[in-house]
Amino acid sequence: MTQIQKILERAGLRVNGIDDSFIYLEDPSCIVRGFETFLGYAWDILLLITAFLIMGWAISMIRGAKNDIINNIKNLVLIFGIFTAVPLILNLIYGGDLIGRGCKTLKVPVSEINEILAARAQTKSLDASLYEDIDIHDSGPINSDQ
Repeated sequence: MTQIQKILERAGLRVNGIDDSFIYLEDPSCIVRGFETFLGYAWDILLLITAFLIMGWAISMIRGAKNDIINNIKNLVLIFGIFTAVPLILNLIYGGDLIGRGCKTLKVPVSEINEILAARAQTKSLDASLYEDIDIHDSGPINSDQ
């Protein structure tokens, strides 16, 4: 089952779990997960802007400005620390993936997947590729460690 899980995750699906009866997939159309991706990009842009601010403060101090860059950096560390700690604390309080709570979980029966694979294996050769059998297009790296 772990090979199927890796293939599904590389295809862009989020696998919430696998047991003997079902594969639990997160709904791929979940808008909340898209918002999480947006927040990740916004965080990177905020870090870039902060780096420019720190460089500007350093240049102004070199030119003789009388501001306290240590105090400014302490404030930035405090603000970024709060922004970083809030999601972690909320996930700790509510248990697990807080963003994922707004997404539906799809249950895919393993028996139906096995029937599909068996039917396709009969029409093809026995060494048919799992990618062709389930029609999943893998865009991930081809490493054995992932």
